[in-house]
Amino acid sequence: MQIIGGKKRGTKLAECKSKAVRPTGQRVREAIFNLLAGGRFTPLIENATVLDIFAGTGALGLEALSRGAKEAFFVEHNKEALDTLRLNIQKLQFVNCTTILAKSAENIKSWAYPPADIVFCDAPYLENITFSTLKNIAGTGAIKRGGLVLAEIPKTETLNLGNGFKFADKRQYGISSVHLFNWMPN
Repeated sequence: MQIIGGKKRGTKLAECKSKAVRPTGQRVREAIFNLLAGGRFTPLIENATVLDIFAGTGALGLEALSRGAKEAFFVEHNKEALDTLRLNIQKLQFVNCTTILAKSAENIKSWAYPPADIVFCDAPYLENITFSTLKNIAGTGAIKRGGLVLAEIPKTETLNLGNGFKFADKRQYGISSVHLFNWMPN
């Protein structure tokens, strides 16, 4: 795995050996960022605050930083993944623009940081926690009004968030599908 674009393009990322971590494949990550770079979806990555939920190695959030995001917040609780995430942040020299929340994303009860413009959610497959986690995170104020939420789930599953999440698009890549929503609470 490596950073695909931006100022850190080509930098290899450390990989996590934990079987509990399933990183977003490089081709899927490239497709996601090509989709975002197309300008159809707002907000744009440039100067964005990014939230990477179930961050694992941090590939999504780090890719966003490489492409011009101003800061990234990573939520991860797996010890091996946290060690890998810290290593990747240091390797890419993004220490000053990142914050790691070493906790379970499903249990976040409050948000003391700037709300995110862009949220990546790549929950462990087969645990069916994407819906409840995104509802919970949105309720804490972690997502800016109009913010873009990208949720990766198995293509055999459906994701209808409703209640403040406005569907924007859905794309399929191999065994995965990426659902895009804008957070538009009443």
